[in-house]
Amino acid sequence: MGYSEQLVTDTQVAPYPGKSPALISLGDGLNFSAPLALVNRTLVDNPLFFLRSNNPPPSLAAGDWRVRVDGRVQRPLTLDLEAIKALPGVTHEVWLECAGNSRKRWNPPGEGNQWDDQAISDARFTGVPLATILDRCGVEDDAVEVVATGYDVDANGTHFQRGLPLDVARDPGVLLAYAMNGEPVPAPNGGPVRLLVPRWAGIASVKWPSRIEVVNTPFKGYYNAERYIIVDADGRTTGRVREMPVKSVVAWPNEGEQIGAGSHTVFGFAWSGHAPIERVEVSTDDQRTWLPARLTRGEGPLAWTRWEFVWTPSTGGTARFAVRATDGRGNTQPERAAWNKFGYQMNAILTRTVTVA
Repeated sequence: MGYSEQLVTDTQVAPYPGKSPALISLGDGLNFSAPLALVNRTLVDNPLFFLRSNNPPPSLAAGDWRVRVDGRVQRPLTLDLEAIKALPGVTHEVWLECAGNSRKRWNPPGEGNQWDDQAISDARFTGVPLATILDRCGVEDDAVEVVATGYDVDANGTHFQRGLPLDVARDPGVLLAYAMNGEPVPAPNGGPVRLLVPRWAGIASVKWPSRIEVVNTPFKGYYNAERYIIVDADGRTTGRVREMPVKSVVAWPNEGEQIGAGSHTVFGFAWSGHAPIERVEVSTDDQRTWLPARLTRGEGPLAWTRWEFVWTPSTGGTARFAVRATDGRGNTQPERAAWNKFGYQMNAILTRTVTVA
């Protein structure tokens, strides 16, 4: 079963054609969380896949899309959608998470969109490895980064840009993706073609790319140097947003939800930018003890994992449980995450409080 129309009220309106009115708006008309309670497998249907846009989506017909690959290459190329599709393609199930997912859980709040825990989704993407195209162009020996420029522009007419280290750009999982769950990539999700950078924060997966420039100096653009950096409470820049940390979220029940007495299958999803999920645990006694959740893994090492746990609250009234994930490298969610100015990479153990009728 895909998303349920029964959970959508008559007054709700889809944010974009082809997207579900069940998406959770942040109020700016651009950004929408995924209603994960409606997801009953590892894949998130295209209408429910979350939306994160720094700028309004461009008006771009599939037949008009082109990407120019140039810079420190021997043979610059311009490719359209048909040329991309004619190259050998691959399909990977991949999760994408906004760097600011769960930002509203920080105290005080970090700067930026106040996301809940659902600025995250998982889909099967089909496309051409960026390494294939770079090899066709012949990258010069002094190249160090790849800078992707989007068709989208901000209020000042400046195109979105983000740089990526060359070794990461050459990873086999990095794609110019043209299909999502077997259908064309939805326009608000970056279609007709988007860059896809698994494991990294979603900002690296540039939507609507118009140019891919290979450069021989580190890129100092706004989204590399002024945002998506970790700035601590003392104002020091301590790192940059790259791979997303190990994390789990609760899809159901929602915070504060009223549930009936008896047993319930609570569920959610877990992922890590460093290794596949090894285990997910649930605590029903204020994190004194932990019990294993049942796992359903997505297809391949780049997919997220669905977890389920049968929970029977012992008494009526207020009840609470907590969930944490551990990945294959031994990284486990911390009880608390270190605050940073922009509220990135919040992965503290998540608790959920409900009312038992």
